[in-house]
Amino acid sequence: MLTGMWRAGTPLASHHWDGCEPDMVILSKGLGAWYTGVGAVLVSPDIAPFIRHEDADPLPAMGTMATHPLMAAACLGVLDELEAMDFTAFSERAEHLGQAMKSLNGVGPVQDISGLGFLYGVEVTSGQLWPVMKAAEEQGVFFYPFTGAGDPKSEGLVVAPPLTSSDDDIDFLITALSSALDAVGRTADRTVGRHPTRCPERPCVTHSNSSTNH
Repeated sequence: MLTGMWRAGTPLASHHWDGCEPDMVILSKGLGAWYTGVGAVLVSPDIAPFIRHEDADPLPAMGTMATHPLMAAACLGVLDELEAMDFTAFSERAEHLGQAMKSLNGVGPVQDISGLGFLYGVEVTSGQLWPVMKAAEEQGVFFYPFTGAGDPKSEGLVVAPPLTSSDDDIDFLITALSSALDAVGRTADRTVGRHPTRCPERPCVTHSNSSTNH
């Protein structure tokens, strides 16, 4: 749901790959530009007959929040704005964001950065997500956190600026994120390099592959 409505740089993320024709697409969030909660399900012509035919029960499309005039108005407004967008300038800003994000790969606690268009994920070292979030907030930017599976669990943040962002907005975002990552990286370096408490019972020997004295 996060990858539709030009968020990934194209109308749908699948448009990045020739021949990729999804059978079903679920749209939400961006469809209402956060002004109202709304979602939509797009079904390919090949699949639609299996869902809607004379022997099938009708789809439950008349719930409390369905066919709501306010939602429809928000969706139409969003689609009008998207159609009026300068796609050349949009693509250039997306490229600018992508290059800037890739330049942060390996900075401080960053383990990996991936994404397309106006949507990027930044994976950080385990235990460093909230320090990065706090440091970024001090720079005036709030990011959406995520946690995954594994041991240790993967964790990171989502970079998804508004599609209407200007070059200055993107530069501000990148500067804030870069500063936050640098600050957390310096703190981690000082913690690792701190001289440990001396062992009182025997002389300490420092091993080159460890920060702990024995």
